[in-house]
Amino acid sequence: MAIITKKLQNIGISALENYSFLLTELIAEQPGIYALYKGDDLYYIGKAVDLKRRLSQHLKDRHHKKWDKFSLFIVNNEKHIGDLESLLVTICEPKGNRQHPRGKAVNLESDFKKRIDTYRQEQDALLFGRKPGAPARKTISLQTIYKGKKYTAKLLPNGNIVFNKKTFSSPSAAGRFITGKISNNGLQFWKGKDKKGKLVPLKKLL
Repeated sequence: MAIITKKLQNIGISALENYSFLLTELIAEQPGIYALYKGDDLYYIGKAVDLKRRLSQHLKDRHHKKWDKFSLFIVNNEKHIGDLESLLVTICEPKGNRQHPRGKAVNLESDFKKRIDTYRQEQDALLFGRKPGAPARKTISLQTIYKGKKYTAKLLPNGNIVFNKKTFSSPSAAGRFITGKISNNGLQFWKGKDKKGKLVPLKKLL
């Protein structure tokens, strides 16, 4: 089912001032998102459980005379309007919105930065872990046991990991695919055999 069920766009403020009763008949007390414009410029984005009533309030509040057109979008469920407002205000940054509404979405910035740091560390280990003059690294067979199940993979000379016919950019990326967890230290998660045939963490093989 569509989130936005009805819309009314680029309507002049005079229509609201002179024919408010007809707008009431048209949309009744329905929830949704609305936008106020000054000419062709977006001025303000807001949400309301009663769109017509809220728009009428803007004829007298601090936004008075700062807009001359409006659009409204009726939403099929009131629980969506907060997230929609937050998304639109964050993207469009209308000058009439003093504060950005707080949405419920998880901010991925911190996790993204952690993944970048982990990736760089792994690439440094993969690229510079060998001593000067050492022969080029060969493909390394890897394995790990997670929740009682054994998984096998291969570390290619270019640093990529091949697991289950999929190629991953780093050991941690392949580990996250298996565990489903945000945090994963691939150099510790994966193990391979050293010269004595003993299984050791990947970081000790580099």
